[in-house]
Amino acid sequence: MRIFENLIIDKTNLKVINSENCTFVPLQLNDYRNLNLETFGSLLKKKQVEATEIDENGVVNKIKVKNYSSDFLILHDGEIIVGAKQNRTIDKSVILKSKETRNVDVLCVEKGRWSFRNHEFSQHNSKLSPEIRFSKEIVKNYNKQNTVWNEIDKIYTENNQYSNTSDFCEFKEEENSELVIGKIKSKIFNDRYNGVLVTNNKISFIETFYNSKIYEEQIAKSISTLLIKNKYENNRQIELDKYLFRLKDSIWFKENQNSLETSYLSNNHGKGRLILLNNQIIHLIFFFH
Repeated sequence: MRIFENLIIDKTNLKVINSENCTFVPLQLNDYRNLNLETFGSLLKKKQVEATEIDENGVVNKIKVKNYSSDFLILHDGEIIVGAKQNRTIDKSVILKSKETRNVDVLCVEKGRWSFRNHEFSQHNSKLSPEIRFSKEIVKNYNKQNTVWNEIDKIYTENNQYSNTSDFCEFKEEENSELVIGKIKSKIFNDRYNGVLVTNNKISFIETFYNSKIYEEQIAKSISTLLIKNKYENNRQIELDKYLFRLKDSIWFKENQNSLETSYLSNNHGKGRLILLNNQIIHLIFFFH
């Protein structure tokens, strides 16, 4: 099915922002209804969520998440949580209902540690880079973990850095990165926006979220990691209509899973995954070929 066949974007006040060899086009893709949806970070501040190893022995590709709140909890693909026996990233976006406990699919981003640092995970201020997120989605499930580890090793090698545990979270950003990130944020964040199109010489993708608040929280974490491997000049001229046509023409298939949300996958004109709750798009990531 073509989920975005009737998508219309008002381009009257569209902004195209070029910064650090990346092009950003903030977007408003849908009006949202109040679904009482919260992120892991927001509930963690209220002490209404807990993430731990599934037991004392732990399992590399699973963690246990308990939603103590009265709201839905969304865990986004690429979010990094730290602590417990090793740092992890959420493999696929999922939604937990109020008071639900679930074992959630994760991938390791710290291959050199398997010992308790503490018993609960906490939130990290960055996400897995979009390039690594794309790399793991184009391989078979059994190759995802090695792909992530290999990509993290490349980042360290290319930037002449070293981590004793090969921990993605230990990568040191450039000295002026905070200033650069601040300038980008000031241009792409606005109460109207809930998504963004990003292009550079390595990757192009659209990512949208439930509302502007979650969009800002998640994209703010992505900007620093997006810049890590983007030192080459971006000579592309943005062709928004081309990208929108590919999204509109993309064919989506329902993913076979039993859970609260409905998820769809696409391998047409790109590689994408989206999840819906009460027939409303909650999170979309679509990487263009």
